Amino acid sequence: MPPIKFTQQQIAIMAIGAIIIVGLGALFVFNGQKKTSTAQAVTLRIWGTDDSKVFDNLTTYYAQYNPAAKITYTQIDPADYENELLRAFAEGNGPDIFEIGNRSLPRWESVLAPLPAAYASQFGPLQLENDFPSVVQSDFMTTSTPTSTGIYALPLSIDTLAMFYNKDLFDSAGLVTPPTTWDDFETDIQKLRTLNAGSQITQAAAALGGSETSILEAPDILSLLMLQNGTQMVSDDLSAAEFASGATSAGVSAFNFYLQFANAASPYYTWSDAMGSDIQSFVNGQVAIIFGYHDTLSTIRAKSPFMNIGIAAVPQPTGATVSVSYPKYNGLAVYKGTSSVIGAWQFILTLTAYANGEKIYTDATGDPPALRSAIAADENDPNLSVFAGQALTARSWYEIDDLAVDGFLNTAIQSALNGSASTLQALEQAQSSVSNLMFQAQHS
Repeated sequence: MPPIKFTQQQIAIMAIGAIIIVGLGALFVFNGQKKTSTAQAVTLRIWGTDDSKVFDNLTTYYAQYNPAAKITYTQIDPADYENELLRAFAEGNGPDIFEIGNRSLPRWESVLAPLPAAYASQFGPLQLENDFPSVVQSDFMTTSTPTSTGIYALPLSIDTLAMFYNKDLFDSAGLVTPPTTWDDFETDIQKLRTLNAGSQITQAAAALGGSETSILEAPDILSLLMLQNGTQMVSDDLSAAEFASGATSAGVSAFNFYLQFANAASPYYTWSDAMGSDIQSFVNGQVAIIFGYHDTLSTIRAKSPFMNIGIAAVPQPTGATVSVSYPKYNGLAVYKGTSSVIGAWQFILTLTAYANGEKIYTDATGDPPALRSAIAADENDPNLSVFAGQALTARSWYEIDDLAVDGFLNTAIQSALNGSASTLQALEQAQSSVSNLMFQAQHS
């Protein structure tokens, strides 16, 4: 068969057509790296705790790439968020996309649709370990399969536990810099605190050692200390908790270290649940150091706009070769009952996997970033550098029910403080309670 010959006019028409096709394809190329699949005419309902104005900006951005999508966002009060979700799913009226906490995947996994492998291959080379800090992979990814990537959620921001300190109180104590190790922290405690003749605290050095009665993030601080001390929190097969295995274990040692700051017999005694809220005490100038997340900073500044606040990374064990910080953040996940899993994941990936989408979110909220590329850009920001940098060293652990686990750890702290149990007994009871939940989950 002789070769087909085209006229000059036909060649010109085909060239124009090729340009149009390339142009349309380029519409879905972001950052010169990855691409999404063809835009879909989908309707997506999204629930979250962020201000609706934040998501208005995000949906406007997404409309550039998929103008056929109809997105509605509902802001839910954080105090009611999980109850509202459970009620909606029970009634068959849940959102297509919703936020889950980074330690909440075991509780929500059964109702989630992971990122399909087929769509991920069309999207481009999304690699959690390269695009995000490693904690995202451990928090939101399970074993992949031929049809699933095993990725259940992706974040727009990563927050970490940090140390807030009163610069004026540090100056008065002759302390030039905040402590970087826990040994230095103990030394600074004795310089910052003030005791009266009856050994009662008149000026606290740090809000540490108490329960959630006075310290908002008490369970998280305890988890941080355990992880820094090398504690194996759960068994390798995720069948039982192991953080209190033995009187001389790393977990019990970390628990005793934490409690000493609320023990009147300790040389480092500096706090009591009777002192009330750690944040309010900090604002009132009654304590020099507290631990909290990035949103804690907003709370402090709202209460005391002109307070001279310092932000520092959490101290590390002396001689530690690897730093460990503790994260708390949300990821966007897809409900398995949605009419368009691909459409929902396309929305999430467009916002989370590219710096442009994430920047719209972090600019609006002031929150620290999640993408590695954005973390590098914020390393010199005085309000974000500590949180951004700690995202790279963040570690969490497998919590079968994060809300219940927090309750068990808080009860252990209270039992040890009021003397109803020894520190070992209190922590063993928490371990037993967590193990029972894990057993029930595996046999339900």
